[in-house]
Amino acid sequence: MDWLTGFSIVAIAAGVTISVVVLVAVGSIRRSLNEGAARQSQQIKRLTETVAALSAQQSTAQTRIQQLADANRKLTEEFNALGERLSDADTVQRVSGGVKLLH
Repeated sequence: MDWLTGFSIVAIAAGVTISVVVLVAVGSIRRSLNEGAARQSQQIKRLTETVAALSAQQSTAQTRIQQLADANRKLTEEFNALGERLSDADTVQRVSGGVKLLH
């Protein structure tokens, strides 16, 4: 064996070793990226579900707020109507005679 054959064998062995190391590194990086993408996908799914739940809660709350506002408006109208009736009744009593005080 001359020195050229020995050098060629060493060069081929080094090339194969480097290729194997590069392939293992690329595989490891690809696996890490795939795992990261899977985790992100799961997080996005959870966030989407959370946003959907919060949107439903917000819609329910807005409906309830509208119902309460309507009820408040109706009560205010009834209160004002009662006030007007009391005022009218008080005026009628004063016109018809004296106001009776209860002690």
